[in-house]
Amino acid sequence: MRIKLISPKRLDEWGESFWDLKTLSHLTRKKAGGAPLALPTLAALTPGDIEVILTDENVETIDFNEHVDLVGITGMTCVIPRAYAIADEFRKRGVLVIMGGIHASMLPEEAAQHSDAVVIGEAEEIWQQVIEDARKGSLQKTYRTSGFPDLTHSPIPRWDLLKNQRYCYFTIQTGRGCPYDCEFCTVKEFNGREYRHKRIDIVVEEIKKLQAIDTQKLIFFTDDNLLSIPAYAQDLFKRLVPLKIKNWMCQSSINRLSNDTMLDLMYAAGCRVIFVGFESISQPSVASMNKDMINKTNEYKGIIEKVHKHKMSIFGSFILGSDTDTDAIFKETARFIQDTHIAFSMINIMTLLPGSKVFARLKAEQRALGFEWWKANADWACYRPKLISQQQLEDGQTWLLKDIYSYPRLYERLQYLWNKGIFVRQENKTLFSKTRFLISLLSLLSFNTGEVKFILKSLWNKQCTSIMWILTGLNYHQYAYKHKRKPHV
Repeated sequence: MRIKLISPKRLDEWGESFWDLKTLSHLTRKKAGGAPLALPTLAALTPGDIEVILTDENVETIDFNEHVDLVGITGMTCVIPRAYAIADEFRKRGVLVIMGGIHASMLPEEAAQHSDAVVIGEAEEIWQQVIEDARKGSLQKTYRTSGFPDLTHSPIPRWDLLKNQRYCYFTIQTGRGCPYDCEFCTVKEFNGREYRHKRIDIVVEEIKKLQAIDTQKLIFFTDDNLLSIPAYAQDLFKRLVPLKIKNWMCQSSINRLSNDTMLDLMYAAGCRVIFVGFESISQPSVASMNKDMINKTNEYKGIIEKVHKHKMSIFGSFILGSDTDTDAIFKETARFIQDTHIAFSMINIMTLLPGSKVFARLKAEQRALGFEWWKANADWACYRPKLISQQQLEDGQTWLLKDIYSYPRLYERLQYLWNKGIFVRQENKTLFSKTRFLISLLSLLSFNTGEVKFILKSLWNKQCTSIMWILTGLNYHQYAYKHKRKPHV
């Protein structure tokens, strides 16, 4: 039996999304940011006598004529139209199709229109039953786990089946679940409120496998909150120190970042960037999202300074368009980002994801507008905001992106961090390298004065700055200045 597992891509006509990293991928000769973990995880759960083929459409094309007996497709809401199109194409050829993932789990009836079976929820404990039923020709229409899988038995994903050289960074997950109930989020609905973790020795073994593939590549811990259970996090970080990982990034709630001992340990283990969901600089806005239990806006600045003191950077995430936001929020957010020297920030418009409380509430209030799922990528106002118009919200997001990612503002924040020892190479401190020379040459050929100035000042900075994060800055500048939408009528 041959199984093909597929992750769909975002179509070019939908426009670039924040995490597409197209400019960064081009500059590094990669194809995409990180691999979708669902594919190698399902492959590891598949019986050994079955041949498994993994296809991430972001890095390779799909061969619809390849002989396979079963196709499994996963996809978030913003790419689900492409997932459905792929499913329909295989079913035309008589191939059985199973759909899963967060969108299919929230809207299984919709997914069932494009598949022979739908897996609802996490697949660890039911995947082998799905495979056996497919072998026998007795697939059920839906499969739903009775609870949330025990991750201590979760196997190491099949990284050997992926085109690893085509990704900018590795992705890894140690746990799932979240006890918080943020209005915009679907994590609790999909993964449950209780934190569940993999065994630390298994996580360490997986990292060693990734290091054997590429020791230089950034590792991104995709857990929604890697510091969710401090005792587990500390034990993990202590085990990571001997691995001498050069550079890893994680996500954490801001209330977990005030402990100096934890921050010291994170840095020693190789952490250099922490992704934090600030959501808003306005406390009423945070409260309207039901996140005020952990996000206190008056504590933001002090915690950011503390993280910077430990030579790590903050990657911020902000949501615009809550029911308390006025048009003042755009300039206030830009000022906060600049004043606190947050190097990179994701600027989201409130997104209505199926399964989230805000999706249900705005539908009930008749404020949700009919829209195509590909717009659920945090760049479209698909509802009527309370205190501003849709157009003001979308224009404000575009203005804010251009402001914080203008070359002068971006350089000012990075220079501050370089002076703090952040994004600075700690070894092999030589400015002269083939990569720096080639990037400098390419910048001169662009004939863009602002870009040339930014690249040359950054690359040949006396602190011997990290090339990767300079390229990341270039990527987000390009993203911000290509940010265009059709106006609302």
